[in-house]
Amino acid sequence: MRRHPLITTLGALVFAGLLAACDTQETPTSETGPDGIATETGDVDTVATVNGEPITRADLFTHTGMDEDPGLADGDGTLEELISLELLRQEAVERGLDTDTETRRILRMVETNLLASLLMDRITADLEITQNDLEAEYERQVEQMRDTEYRARHILVEEAEQARELLAELEDGADFAELAEAHSIDPASAARGGELDWFAPEQMVPAFSEAAVALETGETTADPVESRFGWHIIRLEETRDASVPDLEDVRAELVEILESRAIQEFLETLREEADIQIPARPANQ
Repeated sequence: MRRHPLITTLGALVFAGLLAACDTQETPTSETGPDGIATETGDVDTVATVNGEPITRADLFTHTGMDEDPGLADGDGTLEELISLELLRQEAVERGLDTDTETRRILRMVETNLLASLLMDRITADLEITQNDLEAEYERQVEQMRDTEYRARHILVEEAEQARELLAELEDGADFAELAEAHSIDPASAARGGELDWFAPEQMVPAFSEAAVALETGETTADPVESRFGWHIIRLEETRDASVPDLEDVRAELVEILESRAIQEFLETLREEADIQIPARPANQ
């Protein structure tokens, strides 16, 4: 099904508006209209009808994702845009597009993503994170940090034989930085003569970090080191004691860690209680 750019853009705006407005929209009040029927007012006042289907202030609010009622006199075309969308929606339904299998699948995924996002927001909003929680998580993260950070250069190539040839050139006095710039397939470091930023061992793939940690300052690996990226020649430039940031400097990151853990624990509980079945499929499917 080909998606027209206008509809894709407008649809994305509507979805983004839903996410932005869900936590800020005010609860509508009720009044009795002239015919004695209770009608919702406030930001759900009907501002237009399209073939009998109402467009409300709440719709405008949700579509724009604004923190305040956008009103009708802003001249930004929001109401006209919603009228156009409603006309297109009605015509799509008239043509039976709402029953199309792919359409139903996409709508289900939109609903799933929206509800999952709202639930995760609710979980984190209800989560009470105390100063003690932050301090405990800070200590946990500090304990996981290595005492030493490393700065190294490397030359990355695809074949072990080429790596051995480059090692031979280094033994003959070739400049490491020049070889890295000429031969390394790691574009980010090659342009700097193979130099890498300061790193903790856990930031690198195990084969690389194990080889780097085993080196003395100024020493180069005697043999090529294989990782999933290719073959490395590594030279250790220097080491330093790892710096530990103050708690207040990483408060936001600690909150994110605690929120993510709460969501993961909640999800694990749901998994344990759910009946999840994954049918076996032939290997070629």
